[in-house]
Amino acid sequence: MNKDKPAERDRTRIDIETESRRERLVLIVTLALPALAEGLLTSLTSIVDMMMVGGLGTEAINAVGLCMQPKFIMLASFMALGVGTTALAARFKGARDKDGADSVFNQSLLLSAALVLLLCAVMLAVKTPLMRFIAGSELSGTSVKWGGEYFFIQIVGFPTAAVSFTITAALRGVGNTRASFYANGIANVVNVALNYCLITGKLGFPALGVAGASIATVAGQGVGLLVLVGIVLRGRDYVRFSARKLKKPDFDMIRRIVRVGVPALGEQAAMRIGMLAFTMIVTRLGDNEYSAHMIAINIQSLSFAPGQAFGAAATTLMGQCLGRTRPDLSRVYVNATQKIALGVSLAVAALLFFGGRAIAGMYITEPSAGLSAAELAAETAKNAAVVVLTARMLKIIALSNPFSNARFIGLAALRGAGDSKFAAVVTFVTVIFLRTVLSFLLTLAGLGLDGVWIALASDGVVAFFLAQGRYRRGKWAEIEV
Repeated sequence: MNKDKPAERDRTRIDIETESRRERLVLIVTLALPALAEGLLTSLTSIVDMMMVGGLGTEAINAVGLCMQPKFIMLASFMALGVGTTALAARFKGARDKDGADSVFNQSLLLSAALVLLLCAVMLAVKTPLMRFIAGSELSGTSVKWGGEYFFIQIVGFPTAAVSFTITAALRGVGNTRASFYANGIANVVNVALNYCLITGKLGFPALGVAGASIATVAGQGVGLLVLVGIVLRGRDYVRFSARKLKKPDFDMIRRIVRVGVPALGEQAAMRIGMLAFTMIVTRLGDNEYSAHMIAINIQSLSFAPGQAFGAAATTLMGQCLGRTRPDLSRVYVNATQKIALGVSLAVAALLFFGGRAIAGMYITEPSAGLSAAELAAETAKNAAVVVLTARMLKIIALSNPFSNARFIGLAALRGAGDSKFAAVVTFVTVIFLRTVLSFLLTLAGLGLDGVWIALASDGVVAFFLAQGRYRRGKWAEIEV
């Protein structure tokens, strides 16, 4: 077993077993801040991306929206693999076993390479009927056509996103949350710059519309992957590429990764199937409702950044403390992360509740001057209706946001302990049954998009209480990974 060397100390230089409350807080913030900055930057980039696409009209927003769930279905496998990778890398780091952490990293890369080839082949075969199935009969043919073009480019460029996800999962487990921030930050800058050039044709580039936005996203992902590879090759982190480990599968380590990851795959599958059904319910409400829904979903991602960032810190600290056989210390760190995230969540909720209409209005551009008076009036009325609908949805998001973010931290801590089965059960119950079934019943009762978002908010609140109950019982401390 290859233990830590003096030159390979914790990047934070604070040991997780410190007795100082101030140092514990510094440790949490050191892990969470890069993840929070990354989440905010990614969400803001997604918002700017949607605004740029929105300049082409609501049909373009709908086209991009059609591709969201299929792409997330593809990402689900790598999110699950990432759960196993992060949990095991954190345990080995906590136990000061560098050779074990290296093995987790390299075997995860082998798994991701095989998996991405299979998924891309399947999605290329079914992309056209899948777009039509999701769209139903209510969305325009233009939205479906543009959606197919956008999704094809996303599939071709997907390997860059998949491998990046695996690398950041391993680095997060050993305590490096900054690498993902740097990589995604640069990727987002490339994405926005190319959006400007390719969507409407600037600086001599062709005007490619929605397809240009997709090319920009994939190009950004590729640059982000290069940054991550460069960070690992520097050799300053706890994990490194190993030609020997990459060439030869370690089936015992692969089984350990899969054992933690498979329940997370079930969780992600339930999430994506539920979201797909959920999306299909919304598309059948009409163009305006779907546009408002997509804008609200886009903004909601920003409100989730605190929970996801402090959840990443909770996962890392939970795994490392258990690697030191200190479940008591795990509780201290998780409780602290929840308190800090609550304060941030309340501030975000206030912004969405009181500023929702102004934020929603930023997504809608003025109608083209070349329209007739009747067309101009119709387009103006349509845009106004979308803004009003979106602002109303943001109020619902604001009321449920503190619970939703606390849910992220609770479930992330359980995954860090290896209790991914319970997280999968919670997701299955809340997303498949509560969110999807309740949204269907509420829309059937005539509540329309309001009913959909009431259901969406309800699942976050219920998941919070389920996660808290499991965490308080403490069975996670007995799980072996």
